Amino acid sequence: MAQQSIESKKEEILRKLKESGASGLTKGGLGIKDAKSLGARALKALEEERDVANLGTPKKTRYVLMAFYKPLELACDQIESNAKEARSSRSGILELLSRKDLEKGSVGEIRKKVDEAIDWLVKERKLLRFRRGRVSYCVHVKHVKDLLVDEEASRIERREMPIPRQVLERSEVLNGYKRVKERLGYSNVEIHEFQKELGAPMGQVKAFLLEENRLGNAVLSLGDWSLSSEEIRSGAIELLGKPHLLVRFREEA
Repeated sequence: MAQQSIESKKEEILRKLKESGASGLTKGGLGIKDAKSLGARALKALEEERDVANLGTPKKTRYVLMAFYKPLELACDQIESNAKEARSSRSGILELLSRKDLEKGSVGEIRKKVDEAIDWLVKERKLLRFRRGRVSYCVHVKHVKDLLVDEEASRIERREMPIPRQVLERSEVLNGYKRVKERLGYSNVEIHEFQKELGAPMGQVKAFLLEENRLGNAVLSLGDWSLSSEEIRSGAIELLGKPHLLVRFREEA
């Protein structure tokens, strides 16, 4: 009769654990409070028969059916979740996670599998591992990819952003012209070379030179178009239907 009662209790425990699924139940959730009770004996028998297992600790139990007893997989899931939740700082520096950071939320049998789970995730290329002295740190591959994508997008954005318009001071322009003239050794300098020296947008430099030419302060010359590179030709100013590649300031002649 007692044996039948244990079997009946075992069926009751199995039914409750089946309903709870992967979440499992504590001893209290199974209605077991006394270590010498019928329920405790039935639960122990089910453990010995490997029908159920405790994913938690002896004090903080979490019993599940053997179909849900997957501590390594659960450890991988918990660690990957922790790694994904980590964010890179606004300065673009990735947050490196220690073992303690990665194991957060893991208890009992799951925590025992943390090291094995980290090794598995590194092998599966979901985590990247770095070493600083004797200490290992990890970062989720997703954050590395996101950082690279963000950096590339930032470079594209910077490349495509129009250069802010700046005021060209005549004194700075003349000083820039003087430096180029002294470096090259002649007064008629390439507009392209002049623009590089100033570091100002080409369109702005051309507009400035056209105005200086109109005022009689600068002389634009044709130069040799046929022998000029595309880079030099980019500085050409159209005047009277012809591309002028050179400029000379009268005050610096």
